[in-house]
Amino acid sequence: MKRVEQKVLKFVDQYKLIDPGDKILVAFSGGPDSVFALNFLKKYWRKFKIELAAVHFNHGLRGEESDADEKFAVEFCGENGIALQVESLDVKTFAKKNKLSIEEAARKLRYENLESIAKKLNCNKIVTAHNQSDNTETVLMNLFSGTGLSGLSGIPIRRGKIIRPLLCVTKQEILESLQHDGIQFRIDSSNFSDDFKRNFVRNRILPLVREKINPSIDEALFRSARNVESSSLLNEKLLDLPTRKYVTAKNEIVKIKTSLSELFGGKFPGEILKSTLQKYFKHEFGYDDFEKINSLIGKQKGRKVHLAKDLLAFREEDEIRIERTKESSNRELKIEIGAHVTIGSKTIGVELEKNKNVKWGDDKKTEFISGDNLENSFEIRAWKEGDRFKPIGMKGIKKVSDFLTDEKVPTSERKKQLVLLNRNQIVWVVGLRIDDRFKLNSKTKKVYKLWMN
Repeated sequence: MKRVEQKVLKFVDQYKLIDPGDKILVAFSGGPDSVFALNFLKKYWRKFKIELAAVHFNHGLRGEESDADEKFAVEFCGENGIALQVESLDVKTFAKKNKLSIEEAARKLRYENLESIAKKLNCNKIVTAHNQSDNTETVLMNLFSGTGLSGLSGIPIRRGKIIRPLLCVTKQEILESLQHDGIQFRIDSSNFSDDFKRNFVRNRILPLVREKINPSIDEALFRSARNVESSSLLNEKLLDLPTRKYVTAKNEIVKIKTSLSELFGGKFPGEILKSTLQKYFKHEFGYDDFEKINSLIGKQKGRKVHLAKDLLAFREEDEIRIERTKESSNRELKIEIGAHVTIGSKTIGVELEKNKNVKWGDDKKTEFISGDNLENSFEIRAWKEGDRFKPIGMKGIKKVSDFLTDEKVPTSERKKQLVLLNRNQIVWVVGLRIDDRFKLNSKTKKVYKLWMN
């Protein structure tokens, strides 16, 4: 057994990353890291007593090279008897629509799709092949951009379903292992371009650090990151009490009492702001947000600042109010089958349900409809005046406005109510009622699952 494999086995055991009976989805790009990860799990699948599946994302960013990566992934998984799902991601359109960099858009799309695919394939864990060198780059990137403790803790070993068993080994160890065994892999040519910030850190800064300061920088920063992570968890627990006392959230509006700043030298702690915006708005908090929100503490009532993406912060009498801009809540988004989108603070998805023995929950967050006469593309938006649908169980058509009144939806909530459409017809008043014309029946051949969280 090779030393690098022993390190990974020990790491998996130390952090209890894999349990017997797990069905694991591997994010498989075809690059050296994911090739090593999939090959390692395939080699030891009997030892772990697991099932494996893989997914390859074609980002469509490098033309023929992207297609060659996809072909390699298909052939590699076919030769190793591993079920592979290939997904095409329109990164450029997503980046433009959401005002994100190509890097950020690709990462966001990958993680969103990883979760939905794992759910569809009944995989309870997801492996991403981040290694110790990736962690070094992440810590430095966060440090250079200005970050709190959580940023300095680097890439988490485990987060939800996602596990990262290769964080104990460096990129060089992985490459040497693959070359020793003669295992082929793909190289992403964009990794050599310094146009991306991470590549600049990887290609220009870190080689000098390894040569002039510390050749074991990856291991050193990994240990430091784990220590910071422990401190961050303790800090999180200590901040929980003031968060519950001074921060409130209702109807997609967050309010922070300005008196909270008096406990922390005249400013809101960055960790409280970061966790609050992530929890209620799924917002990636940055240092500019920290400065802008805190700048309102000393301002007069009525002053406001635009935060990153689509949030606004207002100075009130004795608090700061944070909410989404009106433009963001009025967006109309497309949802393809098997995908999901986030609008406001809600995530809505549409899936093909293979098993007709559907089970309804009691919270109305999951519905099942007949897809026999529907197109593969849905639209999600806030309801408009004049919108009508046929609530299930009723004979006649009803205005959405009247339906919301009958359902006793608070006035403050009504303007944010979402509707899901197909072929310009309302299929679901999200979280409340489906249209009777799309209900399941004995002749239904195609079942769609609608869900919200």
